[in-house]
Amino acid sequence: MNQSKNFRRLRAKNNKKPFSFLNCLMLMAFFFSVSIAFAQNKQIDGTISDEGGVPLPGATVIVKGSNNGTATDFDGKFTLSVPSGATTLTVTFIGFSTQEVQIGNQTTFNISLIAEANSLSEVVVVGYGTQKKRDLTGAVGSIKSDAIIRSNPTFAAAAIQGQVTGVNINKVKGRPGDGYTIDIRGLSNFGGSTGSEPLVVIDGVTGGDLNAINPNDIGSIDVLKDASSTAIYGSRGANGVIIVTTKKGKSGKAKFTYNGFMGLKTAAHLPEFMTAQQFYQTVYVDRPIERGSPTGRQLTASEQAMIDSGNSTDWLDLITGVGVQTSHTISVSGGSQNTTYDFSGGYLDEEGNTLETGYKRYTIKGGLESKINDKVRVGMTVNYAFSKQNLGGTEAIRSAYRSRPTGTNFFDDLQTADQASDKNWNGYAVFMGIDDSQVIHPLVEINPENFILETLRSSMLANAFAQFEPVKGLTFRSSISANITNQRQGDYRGTYTKSQKTTRLPRVNQQTTDISTYTLDNILTYKLNTGLHNITVTGLHSIFEERRQYSRIDVKDLPYRSLWHALGNGEVTRLESDLAERALISYMGRINYTFKDKYLLTLTGRTDGASVLSEDNKWQFFPSVAVGWRIGDEDFLKDSDVVSDLKLRVSYGEVGNATSISPYATQSSISQTQYDFDGSAATGFAINNLANQNLVWERSKELNIGLNLGLLNNRITTSIEVYNRKTVDLILGDKLPNSTGFVDVIDNVGEIENSGVEVLLNTVNVANDNFRWSSDFTFSTNKNKVTKLASGLLKDVGNNRFVGEAVNSLYYYEVAGIWQLDEAAEAAVYGYVPGQVKFVDQNNDNAITDADDRIVVGNESPDFTLGIRNMFNYKDFDFSFFVYTRQGVQWKSRYLDGTMGDISSDRYNKDASLNYWTQNNPTNDYYGLNGTGGSGKTPRRSWSVVKADFLRISDITLGYTLPQDVLSTLGLSQLRVYAQATNPILFTDVKGLSPEYNSGANSDDVPYAMYAIGLNLSF
Repeated sequence: MNQSKNFRRLRAKNNKKPFSFLNCLMLMAFFFSVSIAFAQNKQIDGTISDEGGVPLPGATVIVKGSNNGTATDFDGKFTLSVPSGATTLTVTFIGFSTQEVQIGNQTTFNISLIAEANSLSEVVVVGYGTQKKRDLTGAVGSIKSDAIIRSNPTFAAAAIQGQVTGVNINKVKGRPGDGYTIDIRGLSNFGGSTGSEPLVVIDGVTGGDLNAINPNDIGSIDVLKDASSTAIYGSRGANGVIIVTTKKGKSGKAKFTYNGFMGLKTAAHLPEFMTAQQFYQTVYVDRPIERGSPTGRQLTASEQAMIDSGNSTDWLDLITGVGVQTSHTISVSGGSQNTTYDFSGGYLDEEGNTLETGYKRYTIKGGLESKINDKVRVGMTVNYAFSKQNLGGTEAIRSAYRSRPTGTNFFDDLQTADQASDKNWNGYAVFMGIDDSQVIHPLVEINPENFILETLRSSMLANAFAQFEPVKGLTFRSSISANITNQRQGDYRGTYTKSQKTTRLPRVNQQTTDISTYTLDNILTYKLNTGLHNITVTGLHSIFEERRQYSRIDVKDLPYRSLWHALGNGEVTRLESDLAERALISYMGRINYTFKDKYLLTLTGRTDGASVLSEDNKWQFFPSVAVGWRIGDEDFLKDSDVVSDLKLRVSYGEVGNATSISPYATQSSISQTQYDFDGSAATGFAINNLANQNLVWERSKELNIGLNLGLLNNRITTSIEVYNRKTVDLILGDKLPNSTGFVDVIDNVGEIENSGVEVLLNTVNVANDNFRWSSDFTFSTNKNKVTKLASGLLKDVGNNRFVGEAVNSLYYYEVAGIWQLDEAAEAAVYGYVPGQVKFVDQNNDNAITDADDRIVVGNESPDFTLGIRNMFNYKDFDFSFFVYTRQGVQWKSRYLDGTMGDISSDRYNKDASLNYWTQNNPTNDYYGLNGTGGSGKTPRRSWSVVKADFLRISDITLGYTLPQDVLSTLGLSQLRVYAQATNPILFTDVKGLSPEYNSGANSDDVPYAMYAIGLNLSF
């Protein structure tokens, strides 16, 4: 019997899942809603249709000045109970003009909505203000609340993936609680995704963290992509800006909303490892034949017994299982005519598929806004989050991949001869009966008694404002915001872990990071609309301060398992702390001008003064200009039956990268050093680097051309962007003569260019009385290349930088296949034998060397990404699925370059799907048991460069909404139940873990698919 099955019963007994929590909460919410008492209200009904009489399903009908409302069914019909004193209904539907209808004594209504000529009245946030989509001149992508929460993301960034053009989002790792990397329109510096992270603004708080906010609290996300749009953020806008606006309260009676789901996470796309018998065949039968030498390390008696019995141990199965993920968000909003409020509380519990891993997050959001009088309005918003991430033993998952399948799980099952050389920990064989003390039993390594890696994080985003309107059209708004984050990471490793080798006393590490930022914004806005001319002028004065504190302490030889709570009981081996502060003062002006509602102009200028720069370079100016022409409103096109919207946009802007310079980069730093003083050891300080007072920010200069097109009354709409962005003054090390005593000095000497095309396409394919089918397509392509390096270099091999190539290039040997038996003589010229890798001799000198034969063989940026969402509605049912693909990515696979791909080694287990070369299997798929050939690390790393393309069905959702008449009887506004599959299907040739990110298994979890049921309820 397989030993992994022996353990499942033990694991199940100790890992009970909280299946009942969601069910109880759903029932409580349901019965609470049923018990609501009703006033003696007036019952009205009716039908909402377009001008042609076609019913409009999903139109909103609301009693003006309240939250009392409903949505039409798929026949365009609605039923609503209204207070006897209600006078007006407000009817809205996307793409149609809002209509107000007097109630009077009428009880049945037939309302026809008039289609907007452009369907672009939707408002987007553009930074220190808002604009209608029809008036935009820059490249802005938007995603609304329903699309954000549709996929039930743990983090908001996941909802953007594939749904906003030009935004490349990838998961960092597969562990619960790990976030995403984000870059907008390519990489702009050599810091990778970290140096290209966009600025995040949450409810006016700059520098927010998308991971720290509950996706259910988000009302909209607007992404500013081109330099014209981001220039308003000056030195902080080079990498794009993501503006998050949370949901706000509305006047009317209190509205209660619950959104929750429970899902089961199952491991998916797992690699296939060798069984004990396959391992024996490869290492102890095939390997001696191919290598012409004896077998490797000797099998223990327990290993031989395992092989002979036909059994095998699946170590990965032992430390993984089904994880449960639950999410619950409750919110209450409402208010009077002058004061509105919104409050919410959220709880997320995500279990990892690897045992002892998990992530919990608690969120609280509160908002209050009040109109004091006709001239003064005040308000505030607070978002607080606390999270706890447990990552178990970071080495355990890699040990499960590495450990030989010939190993033994329990100590008592070892052969007697092997028990003396092994160790017994709680019944487990610590070394698994294998003659290798470098790998600890995965279940021992991951046990909390031996290994804990815990991260506690709390964050608060708060913003308060006061707005004064002295005269009509002129407003002054002053706001103060704070962003405070505190993080503590504790890393405990007991005796029975790899690092402590089962002989050393425990060690512990504790790191704390505290970040606080404060921003004061004073904004003056003037709006004037004369009919022919429409102008909005915005002025800003802003002060920003940031303080970062860091400390770390490492302790060894703890006498007992005190974690990081009794550090004084051990010996301190490392103690350090750090403080970094920066400040920014900004002045900004923006003019939005529209002539005849057809000709658009946006002018923006921002000046930033920064503490990180020297006196002579402290202030820098960032300008932008954008123009737009609403061609669709011209006389020659406005009456077209085909073209319903057409707008051409052109913009140019310059922005800076505030993250490119550390707070003290313009100054020299010193560090403690030891030296000889007249034969005695002495301590002093030495200069680490030369100061450069001439440093300035990295700057990006971008040209963007955009086209918006609507066809057939906007049943087909598209937005196309073409851009070119040049980033100059990149901060790199410029070489110095050896006589200076320094290798280089940091200077502004590099340049990078990004260019690309983005296409957004929305279609309404079918729309009739009972059925609606719509589709969204997002396509993005970006080409990235280095155009200049320091000192005029064309390539900097040590730092992997090459003029004319991508920022994240791969510089290795070019692979031409596997040397075959009939090529033995030619292979011998290079010192290779059949079965080893055939590398291209670039200079034809009959030798493969690092100096002459490495070239750029690819890069890690995608050629293009594509997202496709299809949404179907039939009466009260809804169905949708989302497909996401990323093509053209290459990377040096950490999985294949690690032990799992080292087919020639005799030490660890291997991927069973590797079709390796033998004399009887002369394949070109994978090299043979003699290794890649060559010397050093380059040959194997070159072989490990693979394509990382994938196509994934990211989510499939089926929902059912209770009909309006049933909801009215129950006193509910909405009740929808749904079932969802997340990442259920994946197509890829990538071996190892997820093709989304490059994992080597260390400190990671396994890829998964999740199957969930959920409830949306409001009343």
